[in-house]
Amino acid sequence: MNTMQSSQEPETIREETRQLENRQKILLNRKADAERKARMHRLIERGAILESVFPEIVPMTGEQVKAFLKQMR
Repeated sequence: MNTMQSSQEPETIREETRQLENRQKILLNRKADAERKARMHRLIERGAILESVFPEIVPMTGEQVKAFLKQMR
């Protein structure tokens, strides 16, 4: 092994590590985005169901809807 090769190896390893860390960050961001989109879709869908079953809640505030639903128990 010559000196040029041995000096490049640690740099290559650092670069590969940096690339893998960036890839991991990208994948984690994609996962978080997918989870956020799924949650938003679920909330919108359930809100639409609530409004279709109880049309009187449409003009209500969030707190009023909460009180209305608690009365339904």
